[in-house]
Amino acid sequence: MITLLRFDGRIGQLPYAEWSVGAFLSQHVVVAIANRGLPKVDPVFVFVPLRTLATLDRTISLAPLLASVWFVLVAWALAALAMRRASDANALESVAVLAIAPVLQIAVIPYLALLPSSAMGHLSDRERNFRETTWRAVVQAVAAGVALTIAAVFVGALVFGVYGFTLFFISPVVIGAVIAYRANRAGDLGPGRTRLLVLSTFLLGGAGMIAVALEGLGCVVLASPLALIAALIGSGIGRRMALSSTHPDERVFFSLAVMPLVFASESALQSSVAFQTSQTIEVAAPPEAVWKAIVHMTPLDEPVALPFRLGVAYPVGGEIVGEGVGAIRKGVFSTGVAIERITEWVPNRMLAFVVESDPPAMTELSPYQHVHAPHLLGYFHTSSTSFELIANPSGGTTILEETAHELKLDPAFYWLPMTRWVVDENNARVLRHLKRDAERMVAAERRGGEPRIGQAE
Repeated sequence: MITLLRFDGRIGQLPYAEWSVGAFLSQHVVVAIANRGLPKVDPVFVFVPLRTLATLDRTISLAPLLASVWFVLVAWALAALAMRRASDANALESVAVLAIAPVLQIAVIPYLALLPSSAMGHLSDRERNFRETTWRAVVQAVAAGVALTIAAVFVGALVFGVYGFTLFFISPVVIGAVIAYRANRAGDLGPGRTRLLVLSTFLLGGAGMIAVALEGLGCVVLASPLALIAALIGSGIGRRMALSSTHPDERVFFSLAVMPLVFASESALQSSVAFQTSQTIEVAAPPEAVWKAIVHMTPLDEPVALPFRLGVAYPVGGEIVGEGVGAIRKGVFSTGVAIERITEWVPNRMLAFVVESDPPAMTELSPYQHVHAPHLLGYFHTSSTSFELIANPSGGTTILEETAHELKLDPAFYWLPMTRWVVDENNARVLRHLKRDAERMVAAERRGGEPRIGQAE
């Protein structure tokens, strides 16, 4: 496995085909293991197998973590193998980027496997002539990396409207390769210093996105782990290209030229992941008191966890205008107001509503009042929510809250666990608030000697 992850060296046609096909198909095996059996075979499972995990209901609990780790290992191995195959065939080394692009890799892997070996590919690295490393090359690499990071977000998010594999993984690989190539073209910096330079440049790129109001701090922090891992893969590709290439610089910049194609292909194949949640809480109050707490919700004042203080939306109250089916509920969040329409109204038993418009998913921390980040609207949608009140023999009530949501961010196995956590935390916060309100209501009535809700006065 360690050998598979190395960018140095060369590999022939047959070994490359065997290892690359095996690495790609291993993703299907991981899905089958996580699902405890082969899932339904469809285009998504065939071409982007790990994405299937986000749509399965009976996966093992560690499935998202397993998918994330294995995706990184497979992507790294496919990039390293493609780099060594291209070097052996004296082909464009930047094609290694396409070898890890979902769907496109189906064509690129056979293409590389069919390329014949080239005698030029067997020149040793020591036979290459390098100029003395200068600060100019490093400065150029940093400047190019920051500019390309901002450009990739602009093109992917604002032009193609895509927040997926290409933006969060493929683009960092390409940009990391360009940075490493430019920095090492004048002389070998070494793998360690190359990685440090690439990671530092990406941090500067993140600051640059905040500076030009493309993103806020919250999104940059959330996307960084995946993007930085991808950048490390790119650093290996770019350094190897700089040390082995005897051709002009357009070899590495070829990968930049095909990025719009990768964005366009993902935009055409863009899909969403639907998921549901279910939570319960026991309340020491009768259904009548709980119903009143739900219908006449008071402002939520419970402190929130760190991600919500960084701008992620959380509920702060709710108001129902009217009564019965068709009434409008205004769900007040930290980022705005959700407009909801009541679809089921059974006093003391069931309240359900559909969400007709969502507030922004988060408020970006930024020095600017407005941030041009499309993902704030439309990439996460709550479809419906319901509260079912189940009377207990003890006189208390069980609240069952069920919600349905849609997520349009990829890789889903990376973003879905975060999204589920946010939804679960918000739902739990609402349930705890309803429990406190209902129980306080009952306690106040008992202290004041007033009849309990639901009893005749």
